Amino acid sequence: MSKKANDAAGARPVIAREEYDFSDVPKDELRACLIYEYARESRAARDEIAAVRKQRKKSKGETQQVKFGPRVQHMVHSHILMYLSLSSGFPNAPWQHLSEKDKQNLLRMNVALPRVFRYAETWHNPPLTFALNKPGITTLDMWMRECRKHRPTVADSEPIKFGFFTVNLKYGYQVLIEEFIGYLRHFEGKPMLEFPPLAKKSVQSKPPGRQSIHDGLKALGAMRLRYYCKRFVAAKAKMKPLRDKPNGMFYAHRESFNRACDTALRHFQKLFGWLDSAKPIHFTKP
Repeated sequence: MSKKANDAAGARPVIAREEYDFSDVPKDELRACLIYEYARESRAARDEIAAVRKQRKKSKGETQQVKFGPRVQHMVHSHILMYLSLSSGFPNAPWQHLSEKDKQNLLRMNVALPRVFRYAETWHNPPLTFALNKPGITTLDMWMRECRKHRPTVADSEPIKFGFFTVNLKYGYQVLIEEFIGYLRHFEGKPMLEFPPLAKKSVQSKPPGRQSIHDGLKALGAMRLRYYCKRFVAAKAKMKPLRDKPNGMFYAHRESFNRACDTALRHFQKLFGWLDSAKPIHFTKP
């Protein structure tokens, strides 16, 4: 039955498989896919992104600062919304139908999130402050005063060490990190080398735990199936081909199916509760 016929009969349109089956999403795309798919469930996120796109169109290519709504108070949140706004497929296309360009943008968003979060939490008192190509007349005292001037909220009692540094970038990250750790130990009044060295504990392999990202996507699929399928038996029929697939979704009983839908609601609130106090677009009560 066509969507038009469904609407005329008062039924919901047929759900595409990509809206509930995420079993084939590559492992390195899962986290970005999770954020993207739950963002599609947020009316508030859709509205924010529509407003960003409208501002961008109005600017006609000129650089200007994007203004978000009052609920967007954190750099991480604006970071997510900006990248979503650059995805031409959002909000209509499921992850599997996004262009390669859209996917790469969203994967970059995901990779940058830890660094953005750390910067948002530490910009007023950063763990490291480097300055390159300072004037030759700069003294250590001048450098200390300049740092204090630009960090007025940092107390003088903070354990900050001032000095000059050289970094030879021909060495690999591992060598540089080991050298830096040695100097940190020196600043703490410890020997630069741990002696005798700490014995490495043998690592015992453990059975893999629950895959929370897959669980979040499976729960989202269940929530959407409950929305589109009037009866559990119809949802179960759609899940049946996925039962034997790696990371496939299948809930044999109505109770576990409904618990999965509640899990989707919790994931939504965790990911976008800062922006959207309403329920996901496809959330329905059992």
